[in-house]
Amino acid sequence: MTITQLEYIVALADLQSFSKAADFCCVSQPSLSMQVQKLEDELNMTLFNRKAKPLVPTLEAREILDKARIILSESKSILSLTKGWSTQVTGNLSIGVIPTIAPYLMPRFLADFQLKYPDLIISVSETTTDNIKHEIAEGRIDIGILVTPLNSNLVEIPLYYEELFLYSNVWEDDGSKLSATLDPAKLWLLEEGHCLSNQINSICNLNAGARISNSLTYQTGSLETIVRMADLGFGQTIIPQMFADYLDLKSKEKVHPLPKPTPIREVSLVHAKSYSRKAIVNALKLEILAHIPMQWQSIADRSIIPI
Repeated sequence: MTITQLEYIVALADLQSFSKAADFCCVSQPSLSMQVQKLEDELNMTLFNRKAKPLVPTLEAREILDKARIILSESKSILSLTKGWSTQVTGNLSIGVIPTIAPYLMPRFLADFQLKYPDLIISVSETTTDNIKHEIAEGRIDIGILVTPLNSNLVEIPLYYEELFLYSNVWEDDGSKLSATLDPAKLWLLEEGHCLSNQINSICNLNAGARISNSLTYQTGSLETIVRMADLGFGQTIIPQMFADYLDLKSKEKVHPLPKPTPIREVSLVHAKSYSRKAIVNALKLEILAHIPMQWQSIADRSIIPI
């Protein structure tokens, strides 16, 4: 069994095609096929159902593939140390960011980060917390920008503490003004799987799933959509501070603080314990903090809402 063979089977599992996997690994298809067959012979196990279109791993192979990803991740860590990459901000960096952070944080710092480190090739993907955790564990993503704590075996480096606010388009009973009081029955929520919904559930003891009545369910991961639905449906939602900063002046009039202790979410850099490129982690952390208000970096008199 070789590292190369493990790279081949992981590429096959990801790309579901011998030809695509061969192109990705920069080898001929016959060479890749031969190495995969050798590994199957050594393990006395069929790893892929070659009759399926697209190609899929067999049930027995899934645990082998999980172990292969871990081994490949560890081997990359060793290479990083031997090549001195742990002290360099160069090479490739893949970042996973959740949708309630990405549109508001990434434009603040990413352009400056690229200018500062032109030899760093950055790819950013926007997806859920669970997907990012899974892909970090598999070595597909280097660093996540997530709401923490995660209660996982990943390394968490807190960046800032972001206040949560009530966005209300609900009128008082006498119609005199918009209400600044949280009404759980009128809340619009993000769909299940988004940590902000879980935090709202902690605040209000609600179930996730964007609904305001028994007759309407609207599943979305977009804060913009939820706010617009609240506007059109005379509803409410809960938004993070960075999103509130992007609202126009008229919409900001509908933003109100929640009852004390002030609820906040902790935003952190997250990576696997085996990720050894500490210079990249530190450079990313410093660049983000340089674009975040100083008061956001303190937790004083505020309460972290669990995910």
